[in-house]
Amino acid sequence: LLAESAEFGDIDLSFYALGSWPRDQPIYIQGATVDASIKPGAGAGIKVGLFPRITKNMLGLELDSSVHGGALSFLTNANGRNNGIGHSNLLVLNTMVNLVLRYPGETVAPYVGIGAGWSQGTLLSPNIRGRDDKDFESARAFGHQYLAGAQIMVGPKVYVFGEYRYFSANYHWEGLAVDFRAHYGLVGVGLRF
Repeated sequence: LLAESAEFGDIDLSFYALGSWPRDQPIYIQGATVDASIKPGAGAGIKVGLFPRITKNMLGLELDSSVHGGALSFLTNANGRNNGIGHSNLLVLNTMVNLVLRYPGETVAPYVGIGAGWSQGTLLSPNIRGRDDKDFESARAFGHQYLAGAQIMVGPKVYVFGEYRYFSANYHWEGLAVDFRAHYGLVGVGLRF
């Protein structure tokens, strides 16, 4: 199998930790748009990349899956009056396909890419007045991202990497919607076959 993969091109398998820094965005709740604060979070992910020899191992596809936490807080309005602060923990799961262009350096390989796929935003233990809350509620949405990073080979088949991402998805729960925009920082380790 390894001989076949070497003839085909590079196969990368990597694991990473991530930090998320969402942008504060207005949210739509109960017929009104209000300012909201979205707290940073941490998480982890895995990605598998295929870089065919026909592209000189420069252009490839990655399947990428990650999960991270966070929190929402905002003023609630019901029946035209302020009803205090609403809040909820937020769990974000992303499964994306990335198109990646990398420089085929022997020691350092910088890269850029773009990705799209499915994202799931889950409200955990929400406390929002004027809304019939559940323990959790999920919303699925199309997401997209832009990325840039660099791999550094630390052994014949082992590399470490750092990556920046800008991610976007629009979540719509019952009576609540947010345009989620986040900056991600990733650090990880991988194997190249």
